[in-house]
Amino acid sequence: MKILRNERGIVMVVALGIMVALAVLSLAVSNSGQMSSLTSGLATHAANAFYVADGSVSYSLADDNNFVPGMAPRVVNLASSTANLDGTVTASYLSYRALPGNLLIRTTDGNLRPAQFGQGDGLGQMYIFLLDASKNLTTAGVDPTARVQMQAAKPGPCADCGT
Repeated sequence: MKILRNERGIVMVVALGIMVALAVLSLAVSNSGQMSSLTSGLATHAANAFYVADGSVSYSLADDNNFVPGMAPRVVNLASSTANLDGTVTASYLSYRALPGNLLIRTTDGNLRPAQFGQGDGLGQMYIFLLDASKNLTTAGVDPTARVQMQAAKPGPCADCGT
């Protein structure tokens, strides 16, 4: 019974317990740091994909070939253009209709148009187009995808002025 009452080895057991706890804690901190680096890198790639798609749709606003009434969908890869963006834009003609009043719009000719121009039922007749831009993928399932869609209006013939 004297051997069981000797408590000199308990310090070693406590020290080993503390060392194991510190090892587990340092492993958890290391794993958390690796996950933070990984998610940060993925977020950066996702943001980059969005900016490429957004820049592609913005660049395509200046291309008059995207705004031909009645045209079939037009696909343009901007990687080989002067924009040198790694994105693709699909421009489609949607409709010819009057837009509602009480708003300002910037049309494809670069002008800011107030409500009630042209005809009396809103903004007059406008050609409506859809621009759909996305980042080009190099590795499917690995590269982040991003897509930006925008509707653009081009003034149609003016009923008041005959043009």
